[in-house]
Amino acid sequence: MLHYKIIITTLLIALAFGAQAQQDPAAIDLSKTEDLFSNPLQPNPLTNDPEAVVVKVNGMEIKRKEISELVSLTMQRLGGQVPPQQLPQLQQQMYTRVKNDLINAKLIEGAVIAADIPVDEAAIEAEIDTIRQSLPEGKTLEELLELQNNTLDELKSDIRNQLASRTLFEQQVADIADATETDAQTFYNENPNNFQTPEQVTASHILLKPAEGADDAAKAASKAELESIRATIIAGETSFAEAAAAHSSCPSSAQGGSLGTFGKGQMVPEFEIAAFTQEIGEVGDIVETQFGYHIIQVSEHTDEGTIAFEEAKVQIIDFLTNQSKQQVISAYIEALRNQATIEDLTL
Repeated sequence: MLHYKIIITTLLIALAFGAQAQQDPAAIDLSKTEDLFSNPLQPNPLTNDPEAVVVKVNGMEIKRKEISELVSLTMQRLGGQVPPQQLPQLQQQMYTRVKNDLINAKLIEGAVIAADIPVDEAAIEAEIDTIRQSLPEGKTLEELLELQNNTLDELKSDIRNQLASRTLFEQQVADIADATETDAQTFYNENPNNFQTPEQVTASHILLKPAEGADDAAKAASKAELESIRATIIAGETSFAEAAAAHSSCPSSAQGGSLGTFGKGQMVPEFEIAAFTQEIGEVGDIVETQFGYHIIQVSEHTDEGTIAFEEAKVQIIDFLTNQSKQQVISAYIEALRNQATIEDLTL
């Protein structure tokens, strides 16, 4: 919430037009946008000075630390999602992407200044209030800003720039008409694979995981304990969610054992077979996997099918409208780039 300093193009487009990520894995991917910058910019191998200026955009400077800080933040967010051997390559790609995003930000900043777009101070205060309300209990905005070596005035300035940038984009797309139902029907007919839904189940489980290196007797004890837990659930002495919260070794215990909704190929084979063959509401027999012993309860089972046009229509219209606006914004930013003086000091 607090990283307003980096006003990257994709974020501003999302803020301006309310694009939302799809919840349905079979639905349209609204996140795809045109990559305007195919020529990679490499980091300067001769210096690691964080204060070194690596790019000038119409005289405005981008320092190495601005790029490095955002790259580090992004890598932290990725966490353990990327295999370690891929991290160096990913970090280089991220450096290139962030540098290009910052070039965009400088171009937009200059366009905002040239357009002299006013920003209502009340709108800035409303953004500040939203940030304050979203902070963890016991944390203050001032404390977090201090940790980042930022001030409240700097944050307000960044928010002012962001809101002005949003207005600038809205001005560029003011004449773009919304997609029609006919447009949506054509897209639906021409992209049938986008509207296929896989077979899915919504399920919870309780996992008892024997200690690493446990012998057969210890494993048998874990299995017997799970049998006992299963019996108490079936007898109505406790609910599945209560038992999961009290006994499960899986982090899902915090959600009553809920694993959410998943399709085939997302779980280990033994677990998948049980989940997709159980009756809804049944407390299944014990399943052994590489993780330990499980009991599973399925709450929903959806067969493979096709999303009806009427169900998808509004989403398609929004997607096509946003796509048209994004194309206009992309062309606008490309024009700014073509007219700009961009000095890459790392070449």
